[in-house]
Amino acid sequence: MFNYTQTSQVKKSEMQFSKLGYLFPLSILSLLVFACHDPIESPLVGNLPLETITTAKDNAVMVYVPAGEFLMGTSDEDMEAFKEFFPLRDPVRYDNERPQRTVYVDAFYIDKFEVTNEQYKQFLTETGYEPTHYLDYDPHNAPDFPAAVLNWEDAAAYANWVGKRLPTEAEWEKAARGTDGRHWPWGNEWDDTKLSGNDGTGLRDGYRETAPVGQFPQGASPYGAHDMAGNLWEWVADWYDPNYYRNAPNVNPKGPETGDGHVLKGGGWAENHDFTRCASRLGGNPGSLIRGFRCAMDAPPAE
Repeated sequence: MFNYTQTSQVKKSEMQFSKLGYLFPLSILSLLVFACHDPIESPLVGNLPLETITTAKDNAVMVYVPAGEFLMGTSDEDMEAFKEFFPLRDPVRYDNERPQRTVYVDAFYIDKFEVTNEQYKQFLTETGYEPTHYLDYDPHNAPDFPAAVLNWEDAAAYANWVGKRLPTEAEWEKAARGTDGRHWPWGNEWDDTKLSGNDGTGLRDGYRETAPVGQFPQGASPYGAHDMAGNLWEWVADWYDPNYYRNAPNVNPKGPETGDGHVLKGGGWAENHDFTRCASRLGGNPGSLIRGFRCAMDAPPAE
């Protein structure tokens, strides 16, 4: 049984329509605890999914991303804009993000924060699972820091244990940038105060490496997900193919059938403003110290 804590319930009069025709809550009115037997049948208030839920097994807050279209990847106009930010960058660097296309994804929930050391250690304690490198590197031994040094299998095992899954690359990117094709979760203007990232320049953000999750709320995405730029590169479900976008489906894409590692999104604490863009994507090397993840699960459509 999956238990959920309602964290926002709203009146219809206090909702507004998005450009895609879905309703979004504007105020928090009450708390309610209830049960759901299937994580895919996520909680509803009337005919509307909750804006946020908290899953009991991992005590993780999840934010709601409505069904609909968004702009995925990098456009020709983006390439021109990037010349100002990255004048020496070879344009070929962006080929794996092109062409930009309009993609539709079904409604889903995604963790508001990256999975933390506290949550991952609970998984290890209850299951006896042995991760590849995690126990060799426990940053600051801090429960509220994101769990790092995890390969894709380590992330997928946790997601399966908690009854969720890794987000697809398309889901992750929509949760990070919304529907308007913005470069970073907060908009199109670079602001290094809105993420955990030092760009190799020391302790600019106040942390030696990663930061505790949720320390930069001003950099949250349009749907309220935190740390989707910087802190840790995040695993998603898709296999990585640098040419996948050229022939990818436009409805609920799930990546190629196989590939060279899996896709990583979001950049890490040591990255610059290029790699922390929402559209940036890499094929994952499991041995890196800056790999983490967050979970997702299906949500019912708004009726």
